[in-house]
Amino acid sequence: MHSLKFPLVLLLAALFTSSLSAQTASADNYESFSVSTSKLTEVNPNNWSFYADEQNQIYYIDFEAINVNLNDVVVKNAQNEVVFKDKVLDLPVNTIYEIDFSAYGSGEYQIELRSFTSVIRKEVQIR
Repeated sequence: MHSLKFPLVLLLAALFTSSLSAQTASADNYESFSVSTSKLTEVNPNNWSFYADEQNQIYYIDFEAINVNLNDVVVKNAQNEVVFKDKVLDLPVNTIYEIDFSAYGSGEYQIELRSFTSVIRKEVQIR
């Protein structure tokens, strides 16, 4: 009976290890995966938490209040140029994400929170 348990435990360990390496491989291939933003649907921006510290030009995003898992945070200026981009796929879902606008100067910006299937856009004005 004991000799039967060892091969079974070994098989389960091999299956578990192979599933972990498959997840790692898919995370490593993230760079090669591309999403056309023109096909993304816009989600209602009122369903997520966004806090502003306007005096210090810092904005906080509560990921836990968002009902999708996010891939990227992108900030665009008024000319629609990307001034900041960060991959956030590996961050915990209860993250409070901080964007410091002090380096970008005053003006109008758009924050995009991107998932694989949707994008949430928020307009901000820095004075």
